[in-house]
Amino acid sequence: MDHNIEFLTGYVEKNGIEALVTTGEYAVNLQYENLLRVLDAGTKSLSEYVGVIFVAGPSASGKTTFSKRLADKIRSTGVNVSLLSLDNFYHDSEYTKNRQVKMGLIPPGSNDVDYECVDAFDVSKFKSCVQKFIAGETVMLPKFDFMIGKQIQGAGGKIVRKGKDLLIVEGIQTMNPKIFKGFSADFKYKIYICPFDSYSFSGSKARITPQSVRFMRRTNRDFETRNADILRTLEMWPSVRNGEEKYIKPQKKYADYFFNSSYVYEIFYLCSKIAEMAENLTEEERKTVSTVIPIDAIAGVKSVRELKLPQDSVFNEFYFG
Repeated sequence: MDHNIEFLTGYVEKNGIEALVTTGEYAVNLQYENLLRVLDAGTKSLSEYVGVIFVAGPSASGKTTFSKRLADKIRSTGVNVSLLSLDNFYHDSEYTKNRQVKMGLIPPGSNDVDYECVDAFDVSKFKSCVQKFIAGETVMLPKFDFMIGKQIQGAGGKIVRKGKDLLIVEGIQTMNPKIFKGFSADFKYKIYICPFDSYSFSGSKARITPQSVRFMRRTNRDFETRNADILRTLEMWPSVRNGEEKYIKPQKKYADYFFNSSYVYEIFYLCSKIAEMAENLTEEERKTVSTVIPIDAIAGVKSVRELKLPQDSVFNEFYFG
């Protein structure tokens, strides 16, 4: 959906940002309800089952928070749910680097390693863990330590079957057939999550695209959690987008369900944060940032610095009040 900024601004000035938050959260909650009905329809006739839900989507779509909230909603129906992050099944960084050098993908000594390709993951170990769980075995999971670039076996806790069970697996490559095929689960379901809404300005060609929204989300999160400024996020963005075009976009065709993680109210908060970050940019830097987001148009959007969000809102992943 494409929203008009001026229309939304008028709505907020008349009804308050709280009313728009309520509207945005309601729209997303309807998607959850529909998704739960779809999942229930495929399992309600089974007294016992084990299923695997794969969650994929581009950067700053809210995959992690979405997966946790979906797990909570499914647990409330009496189903045991375990969460797995595909990131914990990365090969050791040195292994991946050496392998890509050996294959001629990167020159010796290069740090331009592709950590988003499916071969950067220990697919065999991942499939073994999932298949053992399906077979009823207690499985000790690995955890990838990004500080040292190594996978630590058993540090990710354990998963145990109880009767009615679901595994929710989230990650950039979970929609890849090499990841989701070959399991003897009672069912598999693949969810693609992304903010799909865009925003336009009356009398202007400026437009905030879904990709722009994701960039602003990531910029704000990077600033708050990694002390990275907007230029640092912009520096990484081409690599992020390249990985999405290579690995995520071609796999959308495998999705069983598309979940729109847009929140209509978020644009006022994100624009105010980005405008503040851009205040000290040089004219040349503003031009560079404008290749990703319409920085001049964003500066004129109504500023909202504080939001009162439900605890289970996916947008909490990007909100720092």
